[in-house]
Amino acid sequence: MKLRDIIDSPCGLRYMIEKLPVSSGYALRCLMEQDAMVSKDGIRAAYTRLREFLPLVSDGNLVSMLHSSLCTLKNISHTLGRIGASESVDDIELFEVKHLLLLSRRTASLLTEAGFGNLAPDISGTEEALSILDPDGTEIASFYVYDSYSEQLAVIRQQLHRESDPERKERLMLQEQEEEQRIRDSICDRLRPYVRAAAGLMAGLADIDIFLAKALQYVNMGLCMPEISDGITSYNGLFNPYIKEILNKGGKDFTPIDITFGDKAVVIIGANMGGKTVVLKTTALCQYLFAFGMGIPAVSARIAPRERTFFISGDAQDMAAGLSSFAAEMTAIDEVVRCSAHSGSGIAAMIDEPARSTNPIEGTALVESLVRLLGHRGVALLLTTHYNISSGNCRRLRVTGMENGRMNYRLCPAPDGDVPHEALNVAESLNISPEWIGEAKKLLKYE
Repeated sequence: MKLRDIIDSPCGLRYMIEKLPVSSGYALRCLMEQDAMVSKDGIRAAYTRLREFLPLVSDGNLVSMLHSSLCTLKNISHTLGRIGASESVDDIELFEVKHLLLLSRRTASLLTEAGFGNLAPDISGTEEALSILDPDGTEIASFYVYDSYSEQLAVIRQQLHRESDPERKERLMLQEQEEEQRIRDSICDRLRPYVRAAAGLMAGLADIDIFLAKALQYVNMGLCMPEISDGITSYNGLFNPYIKEILNKGGKDFTPIDITFGDKAVVIIGANMGGKTVVLKTTALCQYLFAFGMGIPAVSARIAPRERTFFISGDAQDMAAGLSSFAAEMTAIDEVVRCSAHSGSGIAAMIDEPARSTNPIEGTALVESLVRLLGHRGVALLLTTHYNISSGNCRRLRVTGMENGRMNYRLCPAPDGDVPHEALNVAESLNISPEWIGEAKKLLKYE
């Protein structure tokens, strides 16, 4: 599963990727083509590398110079492929190769001089290639078939410069073109052994761009470096970056959440507007961020690798497939059930109020059976519901709810039979018509 396949998951992953200060379009495309990591070793290596970039972020001048350089990184795979296939390329394509080599040298120099030589690209295998493209050693980011490539070319150009007769000038121009092409062919032949190394530099520069962006995001958003767990996932001070940003702009604070799951199915109950969906979105987001070695929005985190992550939420109506909301939702959840049959412990599933659109009796049966089935198969399940689900097959949590006229979004244990009745309190906090609320209370025998 590649990042591009899940970027539009409604958990907020696109927001995090768009907030990555990646310098080049090529590096961003490389990131989108990365596969989600499922092995501990791969994830551990990614976070080790991210940790190496963190000290660099404090040097604002270095970061600025790296961004200025890396923003010019281009994908020249086609050009390198043509050279590798014994084709001759034109001056523009040779300029692309020269620019890549000069960019690699500059990046290596910047990092090494700042004390981050361990992060610098290895240019030792391409210095000869650069000398082929820059025979005069000018290090100017342009390419021209220089006179220094051929004494014959230099002589032809001198004669051409002095010649005034149109016919002789035309012959000299033809000779110049033929000699220039011979030189280009020779340059491509000489560059061919360095194609693989140049491609490695291109990928290496994109990697530097990506990890620099991850490190900047880590610091700027106040993210954390997670521990790698064997099965249980837990968060302390979990927050949603997108919603936190919106609240902060309005002068409000995001209420951080503590939650643990993976050992047993977790069912979260509570009123609408209680933040249950946000918890699911944020845990799904964290599972994806973890799979791509990115900072986690929490004070601390322990996360278990998963082969698949499912986030099912909202109106799942699929008009194109001709499915109702309920049918589309059931189809999506059924995929989780079927996958869990052969890889239950490799799945994390966040399911928001399943069967909400059917009658409460059948809805309760569907949800409780789902919790029982997925929990028995070892799925790391987080599920929200309004239905009264028994704790026999799960751990029940609830949103704390209204306290002193304000919503407390923190989670607390919810014993069996503890079904929050917060809807009227929430409605009152929204200044809904007292006449309406009063009539509802009478029906519920609150008054």
